[in-house]
Amino acid sequence: MKRIFTILALSLFAISSATAQSDIWKAVVGPYSNANGEIVISDPQTVIAVDYTVEAEQTIVGPYARYAMKLLGVRPSLVEKTIYSIKDIKLSIACNKALISAQPKAKSQTKVASYLGSADEFAKVSPDLMSASAISPEEVAAQAAQAIFNIRKSRNDLITGEAGENVFGASLKDALAALDAREQALMELFFGKKIITTTTNRILCYAEEGVTEYPIAKFSSSKGMLPSSAAEGDVVKLTLTAKDAPKLANIAEADPRDKTTLQVRLAAKTDCVASVGDKQLCVATLPVFELGRTVNVANSGALKR
Repeated sequence: MKRIFTILALSLFAISSATAQSDIWKAVVGPYSNANGEIVISDPQTVIAVDYTVEAEQTIVGPYARYAMKLLGVRPSLVEKTIYSIKDIKLSIACNKALISAQPKAKSQTKVASYLGSADEFAKVSPDLMSASAISPEEVAAQAAQAIFNIRKSRNDLITGEAGENVFGASLKDALAALDAREQALMELFFGKKIITTTTNRILCYAEEGVTEYPIAKFSSSKGMLPSSAAEGDVVKLTLTAKDAPKLANIAEADPRDKTTLQVRLAAKTDCVASVGDKQLCVATLPVFELGRTVNVANSGALKR
């Protein structure tokens, strides 16, 4: 005999065998005959899939960050760091192949918030071709800062009409866009750039009889999603609250003392809440066997024990 961990459904008819089909609300409990006439054991269990999307914002320090305060009057970050945040959580019932292939279909995405679109390449400051002497990094930074001020003056002159008398309409729009792009590239030398990576992963939570709270992970803004055993981070918790006692709609319950009856497990309609610390991020109503009830129904000779 084999053990079935997928969520089964009950289909009771006065035929020679009992048939179980995929259904997340009700399932045969114990041995029964499947469609092939084989005796199998059904052990219905609820597995809740927690699909979470985490965004990592990485700050790359600019090569002239140390001179930003002196030359531009603004203090940028001088330390490379990554800040994590949970952007989305979805809850669903995992069954069949989902238990084997735990990863969701969503792929990781990376966006480099940079003029050059590169995580490790910065703009180059044109050297003074009239001088053969080497200049210090601070002098190069000063040239970059002066170039930023020149761009801002050129933009203002174009907008006010002080420069480019024949630049208007689409040409003016293109000219301003080119100045903006160049300024951004130079600003990255001082303020760095940001790389935003978005990933989606899945945690499978196996429900237990009578248990309503499940600490499934921990989350840290500096390290991202961590195992539930981690010493740091806010607790990522799944809380289950049954809404009502489930019952069969069209099949009468039998006396549980009758040894010929068939046991059926009914899942309870349950409010499932995913939270991080004190903040609720997702609420979904799902069927949970472990908070439901077991009923007896007439077997009609369908199963020989």
